Amino acid sequence: MTHFSSTQYNSISGEYDAVNGLPISRAIVINVERVLSPYIKGAKVLEMACGTGFFTRPLLDWGATSVVGVDISQGMIDIAQAEFSKSSSASNCDFMVKDCTQPFDVGIGQFDLVFAAWLLNYSADEAVMAAIFKNISRHLKPGGRLVTVAPHEEEDPLVCINNLNSTFDAKYGYKVELREKLEVGYHVHLYFSTDPKVDFGNYFLPKSIYEKAGRAGGMKGKMSWQDITLPENHDEVNTYMAEPVPTDYFDDWLKYPDFGILVAEK
Repeated sequence: MTHFSSTQYNSISGEYDAVNGLPISRAIVINVERVLSPYIKGAKVLEMACGTGFFTRPLLDWGATSVVGVDISQGMIDIAQAEFSKSSSASNCDFMVKDCTQPFDVGIGQFDLVFAAWLLNYSADEAVMAAIFKNISRHLKPGGRLVTVAPHEEEDPLVCINNLNSTFDAKYGYKVELREKLEVGYHVHLYFSTDPKVDFGNYFLPKSIYEKAGRAGGMKGKMSWQDITLPENHDEVNTYMAEPVPTDYFDDWLKYPDFGILVAEK
């Protein structure tokens, strides 16, 4: 069961990159680069839920030899293809429309790494998430890894929702609206104070669901949630920002980051 059209992002594909410009989105990039650093050099990467390609160029810059990006939204893929067609990286990346909850084949067993930012939180339940994990494990080589960005890991997702809403709406530019309590977890809608304003829905599920779905989907190796940090040197932090932020900007965010990063081995 899902509350969302399979193409909910088509209508906002042109505006969605405003979210990627937020400082908290750039903080994700800092942490993803750090977590990927042991695995990315020379890797063939499948990027699931690639959107407009926000992470695709960094993946190549960080050392991936090639990236295949898939996304359910034709609008997002159109933007990514147009952007990269003008780039020197065009020969190293490919984009295509795929529903990550349904079986697909873009190179079974051929990828060293699957990267997915904000994919698993579109699972309404464990069964849907396990189906996504099956696609992940099928495309990975033996010993390959998934690195995925998801909401801050909590066994009770309401703890996450309440923590985010206590700080994030006023200071960091978004809020989480609780739409429905599910049998396990919550259906939510996110509102971003960007220009233009952007909103979309997804799900906050318990931490254990991610781990159980991963096992059910074929990820039998080590699973670990990573520490979320920022460099102590604030000038280094600002090199990732669209515009510089004050030295104390992330103080509250660091007390409760809005995302987690899960690394899972096949």
